[in-house]
Amino acid sequence: MVSNRGSFDKKLRIYLVGFALLLFSIIVIGLFIFLTNPAQAAGFTLSYIAGLSMIFLPCTLPLAFIIVPIAMNESPKKGMVMALLFGAGMMITFSIYGVAFASIGEITGLLTANVIAGILGGGMAYIFGLSEVGLIKMKIPGIETALPAFIQRQGDYLKVFLLGLLLANVGVGCPNPAFYVLLAYIIGTADISTGWSIMAVHGIGRATPLIFLVILGILGINATQSITKRIGSVRKVTGWGLIFVGAILFTITGLFRDWYEESALHEAWNHVLITLSGGRIGEAEELSMEKSIILEAVPQWLGPYVLILLLAIPVIWYFYKKQKKGTEKEDTEKEVM
Repeated sequence: MVSNRGSFDKKLRIYLVGFALLLFSIIVIGLFIFLTNPAQAAGFTLSYIAGLSMIFLPCTLPLAFIIVPIAMNESPKKGMVMALLFGAGMMITFSIYGVAFASIGEITGLLTANVIAGILGGGMAYIFGLSEVGLIKMKIPGIETALPAFIQRQGDYLKVFLLGLLLANVGVGCPNPAFYVLLAYIIGTADISTGWSIMAVHGIGRATPLIFLVILGILGINATQSITKRIGSVRKVTGWGLIFVGAILFTITGLFRDWYEESALHEAWNHVLITLSGGRIGEAEELSMEKSIILEAVPQWLGPYVLILLLAIPVIWYFYKKQKKGTEKEDTEKEVM
């Protein structure tokens, strides 16, 4: 009996090695596409790849320190099933997000939905970006409290599934910039099935690296330590990316959309796309003809000035704080001497 169990575990480990190599290939290829050619990574591809990249972010990385130890303490088979259930919980939570944001688009209409998405998504991205680069102090959603007693009382399989449902919310507030692009796109489509499917794929993308780390843990390799060494540089790059994307979303797709659409740059860009694609790619006419009470209430001529300020202020602020910190350090050293 013991011999058969050992043989089964050995075979399972071989399969896990193969599965780990497959997941690793998917992660590497996905991140390569995302980093080198993001313009072509649209729809489901962008959704999945954006999910993959979340594993490196400060708010999402703690998930690895929850599911990996849990799975490592079980048999290979049970640990793998638990990891998959954790991933399934994450996928369901994100699909609910997709339905919710698509419903906003159905209620308000396409143009107003796009404007709201730009304002909210851009504003959130911008604020969290300022937090990530250290310009403001903000409590980022994370794993800082004990798990609800209801979850703790459940069996192992149900517990990790419920953990996936709950902890998928960790990092929603500080993802990479592509996440807000996805939300704006989903609200703009105003289609519940599209919102559900795109965010479900995003949830699978977020779960993939975690499952990969679980497999490595089951095989006796703890990869979480090497990831934490690079967390500082990743945080800064993500922060500046969020600031840039947030400023663009807030102005160009949000509060000052009409200003941008009437600009020479927008007209020329749209004309080139329509010409090169034979009319298949370009701004939808029905959307450009629609009206929004939000845009009509805001002076659109302020658009370029607001955009410049949103981009310039963080840079000036960052270098000012850096210089001030350096001066204070020098003064402290002089006092000690």
